[in-house]
Amino acid sequence: MEIPFKYLGMKIGGNPRTLAFWKPVINKIKSRLSTWKGRITSMAGRVCLIKYVFNALLLFYFSFFKAPAIVCKIIRRAQAKFLGVGGLKERKLHGFLGIKFALLLMWVV
Repeated sequence: MEIPFKYLGMKIGGNPRTLAFWKPVINKIKSRLSTWKGRITSMAGRVCLIKYVFNALLLFYFSFFKAPAIVCKIIRRAQAKFLGVGGLKERKLHGFLGIKFALLLMWVV
């Protein structure tokens, strides 16, 4: 058996401090956060998907290794884009609606 190898979908024996180690995890999360799912589900449905499905998936991966900060930032950006915010630079939110989105994003992510 060669090292690194896969066990339960997780690469064992690699260097978890590199971005290349986390690329399969990031790609898996981005594939599950497809844009068509975000367009046809309501805001509550998107929040439920992020909270219960994707965070459980991340909990599994992060229970083995500590992820670098850049990996967490990439995953948060993908979740925010799926939620509909897409980054505060892309979409300006004013007034009470902006506050609600910011609070919701903090609560979910």
